[in-house]
Amino acid sequence: MSDKEENLFAEFEPTSTEKWEEVLTKDLKGADYKEKLKWQSIEGIEALPFYRKEDLEKLPHLKNGVEIKTPAKWQFCEVIDKPDPAEANRLAKKAINSGADSLWFTITISPDEGVLGGDIAGTHLQNLEDLKILLDDIDLEKTDVVFDSGAGSVGILGLMKAFMQHSEGTSPQFSFLFDPFTYMAYHGRLPVEESRLNSIIGQMADESGFKTLAADGAFYHNCGATIIQELGIVLSIGSEFLARIPENKREQAAKQFWMHLSAGSLYFPEIAKFRAVRLLWNRVLDGYEIENREPLMIHASTSKWNKAIADPHNNMLRATTEATAAAVGGAKRITVHPYNTHFEQTDDFSHRIARNVSHILDEEVHLSAVENPSDGSYYIEVLTDEIAKKAWKFFQLIEKQGGYQKAVEAKIIQGEVGRSRKSKEEALATRKLVLTGVNNYADTEQDLPDELFRSTPVDSLHQSLKNPEINSERLVESLSSAYSEGATIGDVVDSFLNPQKQLYPALKPYRAAVPFEELRLRTQKIRKERGREITVRLIPIGNKKIRKARASFSQNYLECAGFRVKSHTGFDSVDEAAGELNPNSSDMFVLCSSDDEYSELVPDFCAAFGGEATLILAGYPKDNVDQFRETGIDFFIYSGSNMLNTLKEIQISLPSRGDE
Repeated sequence: MSDKEENLFAEFEPTSTEKWEEVLTKDLKGADYKEKLKWQSIEGIEALPFYRKEDLEKLPHLKNGVEIKTPAKWQFCEVIDKPDPAEANRLAKKAINSGADSLWFTITISPDEGVLGGDIAGTHLQNLEDLKILLDDIDLEKTDVVFDSGAGSVGILGLMKAFMQHSEGTSPQFSFLFDPFTYMAYHGRLPVEESRLNSIIGQMADESGFKTLAADGAFYHNCGATIIQELGIVLSIGSEFLARIPENKREQAAKQFWMHLSAGSLYFPEIAKFRAVRLLWNRVLDGYEIENREPLMIHASTSKWNKAIADPHNNMLRATTEATAAAVGGAKRITVHPYNTHFEQTDDFSHRIARNVSHILDEEVHLSAVENPSDGSYYIEVLTDEIAKKAWKFFQLIEKQGGYQKAVEAKIIQGEVGRSRKSKEEALATRKLVLTGVNNYADTEQDLPDELFRSTPVDSLHQSLKNPEINSERLVESLSSAYSEGATIGDVVDSFLNPQKQLYPALKPYRAAVPFEELRLRTQKIRKERGREITVRLIPIGNKKIRKARASFSQNYLECAGFRVKSHTGFDSVDEAAGELNPNSSDMFVLCSSDDEYSELVPDFCAAFGGEATLILAGYPKDNVDQFRETGIDFFIYSGSNMLNTLKEIQISLPSRGDE
């Protein structure tokens, strides 16, 4: 710090940690602030309310002088999701002209079991001609291209090699999401025979100049994994690759390895995640005695797990937070998924908004003008250390099973991620975890589409009359030759993708909002069957402060199921409410008052509004619950209850009741 900067603060005396703690202890009336004010996420990450410079002195990476350098400028990678190669090419060029630095094409190849052929989804690349159409007039010297083909990446790499033979003079930057281990987790089986897997991995590693080995951590995040689990798993996948590659080729293989990570909604922990993974990957490379290294390529994609159809424009805000965390954390490539990609066909508007997130962070926030933007944050440094320690411990758990494949076969990874998923589902159901517009502040004016999932166009794998011979020991080269001579992917798919029998449980990605969206859809169906809204009347009586709070809570709670809630400023008595409201005028009535007043109010409330209507009490006066049930209260709604289950039960009770 310069003398000028020092003088700016000369009039302020430094405040010691002890002084901060003294004030905190006084404000908390003697309670331990480290327990009382400690933040703990459902992912198992903890943080104290403040940190000081001395907290950094004990952090191993800083103590050992290890710097976490982040690239100043990221590439924005746009997903092109059109099945027709010509249309995908048109959108790709439009994306580049609008500021995209790289492109992401998904090509999902699914061999048909037991019969000839198979299917292809994503961008329908059938042969070399389709690839030429897809990449026509795209400057591959300036534009990185990612091919998301999973375990089928070998077939696409062969196609790229054939393409390059017809495009001499270019040095394209291709990345392949080749992760056969995540295929095991997703399908519960090997993508090829065990005896062939190491050969294919070795041949992919031999293709220097491309990023040909990958760990798809985003998949696990979208299955419900925690930050710690995601990092532990990608480290294990990277280690599994290196362990299967001959020692003299590991250094080059490490340079071809990249990670695809999620960018989730926990802003500061996500920043720390992207920083921690660099430390941990270097530690893995230390274990393999690899000294000549390149910076780890990290591709961050905004989360799909937390995106909703209900009030979908909130997805734009979620994606902005996530992309910012990825940029500050130092991801080299960032993909912002369009806000509507999970439930409908994306359009120019949704792609432009996604693209603009990167433009704003770059050109308005100027994040790209700053190297290591998180430097100086004690909080982020401490989080980086905590996440690194816990992720390494999870990595060791996997390694103790014998590596990634053994851990999947032993159901360790599925079990750990499954427990995390269950924990998150419970947190959403009880609103310990909030998705705005889904389990809080629902937009009742919005009708959800009948289908909650976007359909994926699928085409059959084409086959030519050719019968190419494929040498499994020279797989990429012989595939390239076959494509050059007119073979299709359908002709050769069995040479690189031959799924085995399912042997263990599979992990499946999901969206957290779906259970609540299904709830809303059922309400829409009931409403259409009855030809009217499903209505709720709030009956606020008694203590004005408490009745107002409970009426507001009840309205928010019940609107998350799509019910039409009608509020009131308040009544002086149940008789007044009964005189103003017809007991047959609503499907539900909710009594909103204080626990102390319920003993007197509940009998009159049940007598006045019982019968066909569902009667609900706002709150949970535990000493009187059984008595109130006997009196006629059907449901209790309160903070901390399982909101999802309660709303389902209320909804199920509706069709059995009479109608007007």
